[in-house]
Amino acid sequence: MIIDDDEDLGSLLTLMLEARKILVLPVHSLHEAEAYLSYMKPNVIFLDNSFPEGLGINFIRHIHLSGEEIKIIMMTADSAPWIEEKAKTEGINYFLRKPFSKEAINAILDKLELSRD
Repeated sequence: MIIDDDEDLGSLLTLMLEARKILVLPVHSLHEAEAYLSYMKPNVIFLDNSFPEGLGINFIRHIHLSGEEIKIIMMTADSAPWIEEKAKTEGINYFLRKPFSKEAINAILDKLELSRD
């Protein structure tokens, strides 16, 4: 699942993930993500931090309540150091600063042993 209100970035991430044969669900708001998480448990979530309705960093606990095994990759363009610190305290698996490269995404997916076939 990709939770990001930037549809262009969501589309680019979707293409990268689908190239690795990973099924992707792009979601554009925290409210929409909350609804999906009530009945689905994705393996991994790419989570942006800034949304009109709030901060993704405050949504991490909700993800963990949906399933502790869900891997979380936090993404943000905000350079404030407290965001990464809080995200790690909340239990994310990886932290990415925007902009990031295709290589950075693939390295994380490799570490998570997500498909390339």
